[in-house]
Amino acid sequence: MKKQNLWRQIGAMLVIITMMFGMVACGEKNESKGETDSSSQVSDTKETSEKTEKPVQKEIEYAQGVDDSHIKVGTIGVQSGPLSFIGVPYFAGMESYFKMINDNGGVNGRQIELVKKDDEFNVEKAVAGMESLIYDEEVFSIVGHLGTPGVLATIDMVKEEGIPSVYFGSGVQSLTTAGENFFPVQPNYVYEGKLMAKFTKEYFNASKIAVIYRNDDVGRDGLKGIQEGLEELGQKEMLSEDAIMSFNAGDSDFTVQVQKAKAEDPEIVIVYGLAGGTAGVLKEMEKVGYSVPVLTTYSNADMSFLAVAAPGAPNMIENVNVMGWLDVTDESLKPLMDAMKKYYPEAPVNAYTMAGWVAAETFVAGLKETGDNLNWEGFVDGMNHLSFKDGLAPEITYSEGVREGVQKMAVSRVQKNGESFEFHIMSDFLSFED
Repeated sequence: MKKQNLWRQIGAMLVIITMMFGMVACGEKNESKGETDSSSQVSDTKETSEKTEKPVQKEIEYAQGVDDSHIKVGTIGVQSGPLSFIGVPYFAGMESYFKMINDNGGVNGRQIELVKKDDEFNVEKAVAGMESLIYDEEVFSIVGHLGTPGVLATIDMVKEEGIPSVYFGSGVQSLTTAGENFFPVQPNYVYEGKLMAKFTKEYFNASKIAVIYRNDDVGRDGLKGIQEGLEELGQKEMLSEDAIMSFNAGDSDFTVQVQKAKAEDPEIVIVYGLAGGTAGVLKEMEKVGYSVPVLTTYSNADMSFLAVAAPGAPNMIENVNVMGWLDVTDESLKPLMDAMKKYYPEAPVNAYTMAGWVAAETFVAGLKETGDNLNWEGFVDGMNHLSFKDGLAPEITYSEGVREGVQKMAVSRVQKNGESFEFHIMSDFLSFED
């Protein structure tokens, strides 16, 4: 950080000046001892030699936000307003993990302090929040920045300052090439699209598909991945240009998209959009009696999506399949469930909670790998040696220049359970290369 570097340079100059004064003082002292006999000089020389043979331990210069007892980190995301149903459980999951770690002694004796900024899913507030965290709060790292628009608006600032940023509540592909201080975890949308192509061919045995996507960074990345995946699989003919339809954020009428998809007569429809748009497409399919398997993004692999979509499409909802990247079992969920019961008993436990938990556990895994070398360069080096397999995600691995995040995903199907609906994993976790 430029301001911080200036103060560090000034501090370094003061240290050098102090050392110079020390050497001058020592010189004057030695001159006053000019009459010392030779035996004492030999003894002094011997003692000096013995002292210089001892290794000198290099003092570590910590980055901002770090002292001997604390590590301060920051996060940004929606915590109030219409989309708070995403952020509230997400940040509860993150905080519950940090509280659990702190109650067990912290990381190498240091407590983790989390500073949250509410951007209300507003780009300007996300930028202001990032400025405050870096320059005013002087946090050591950004952990779990939530929301694609805010993440994209602050990439340049985070890159320029060099502050480590771990986990993003976004899957935009640009995060994988943003810089060495970026550590995305969620599968990026282009890669997910490639896996969707693989599953439509190998799991659903489809020979023809249609795609209805939201015309924004998320949807366009997903469509790009689907097309790239089909081409790499030698199945480009499965998706024709006429079978690709878009919609815009805020649209409520999906008649045209559904009618066009139906006319193409695909064996499966991929709907690449967030909860509201996807629910609208399903409602229109139900309305016209168009029953065909649907595959949608992992962003909708949550009970809150079912709560939005099922009332308008009570029959079609059972045709819905979602991509997923968390390998959830009763055993793997137990630490999260115990922590949430202790720290946030009133908060819901869902896919957003799990995502926040993964953000925190990935950061802590990086801290443990880094040890006490807690400057930004040391932490980046520690993360570059991370291979974390003990969390909710199947595996999180980084190396120099490699920032792909999770690359194994599975397909889950919506199934009815009494009067409600739930997800059930139907396939193995696979990478595109498997």
